[in-house]
Amino acid sequence: MMATFSRLWNYERPKHFFVVDVGSNTTIRSLRFSKQHDTYTAISKSSFDLPNREDELDLIRPISEYLRRLLFRYVKEIGRVPQTTLIGLGSHFTFNEITTARRTRPRPSEPLRRDEFYELLRDFVEQERSPRGKGTPYVPAEVMPFRVTLDGYHIPAISRSTRGSVLEVTLLATYALAAYWEELIKLRSMLGGLNIHFIPNQAAIARAVVHVLKVRDALAVKIGAKITEVSLMSDGVLRSTGHFGRGGDQFTAAIHERLRIPWADAERMKQQFGTTLLPAGTGEVVRETLTTATGEWLAELSSYLKRDERFLLPERIYLLGGGARLGMVTEALAGQQWFGDLTFLETLIVERLDGEGIARSIFSNSNPPLEGPEDVALAALASYARDAAVAEMPRL
Repeated sequence: MMATFSRLWNYERPKHFFVVDVGSNTTIRSLRFSKQHDTYTAISKSSFDLPNREDELDLIRPISEYLRRLLFRYVKEIGRVPQTTLIGLGSHFTFNEITTARRTRPRPSEPLRRDEFYELLRDFVEQERSPRGKGTPYVPAEVMPFRVTLDGYHIPAISRSTRGSVLEVTLLATYALAAYWEELIKLRSMLGGLNIHFIPNQAAIARAVVHVLKVRDALAVKIGAKITEVSLMSDGVLRSTGHFGRGGDQFTAAIHERLRIPWADAERMKQQFGTTLLPAGTGEVVRETLTTATGEWLAELSSYLKRDERFLLPERIYLLGGGARLGMVTEALAGQQWFGDLTFLETLIVERLDGEGIARSIFSNSNPPLEGPEDVALAALASYARDAAVAEMPRL
């Protein structure tokens, strides 16, 4: 009896979190999880495959409509507004830049105020308001600060003794296609009770690698359907991020054209390669085709990395995204011939990053498993939402 009263007295209403991965591939993944008595539980996971469109811009409306219905359904299921709604932006209609915002303080002898930090970010956002690009303008969507210095010295926290002249903030600025961003921000007005935050997927993944996996130097390579996203972590900080236009669809297209079979059959053959026994002649043709496609993808990755003449490849490479399931890609990355000009190292550690490793640090009970390289972004977003880092982000 006393135990029953104790549970009633200490009852804590569960807090709910929604995270959605709008990635660079053709699938939108989402997760609902809750917190009660410091226990985090993954409740439901869902995915939605985007329809094929001749003009990719025609996907903007279906993405917005699906997100609206998804979030409305989640709210209806729990019967109240969630604690956090976090939407991760992949590189489908966005791009990221790492840049620095700077301000000279008028009174350097006075302690640094937190307000000065936010004023600096707001000024940066206002300066970036003008759309970029011709024909397909991009607008600033989100900024994520991840390193603050005062007179060149890193500031891990602000205290009364923090004084100096020049305040600098290194941040990741995300720019979204104007038409895409307009549709996304409509969600805030349509679902006015939801406190919706947007962050770059690459930033969430980099944070999970550094803070959850405790790896300070690594290259994260996410192979989506149409593009490959690349993020460099160095000394625990996201140093660079970007993408190039070659992904898993190019592997499928190679099989589709070589064997002259329907696209769906080619996609299934790619996904099952190495695990399903094919007829001898067909298997050899598929292997040869995928070897060639892998070589072309690797040449594109190498070319992308060499654009920065000062770039040095770290010892560890993490592969994620649907394309990471193809074992041939991992084998090719571990080969010496492609990275000789990018590092002094003789060998690299190449691993396929699964969502399970990140999710294990979050959930004591996970009903829908977060596993495989496709779930990495979703697990990273869940980690970010759990730590309530979104509360510190300036909102556009």
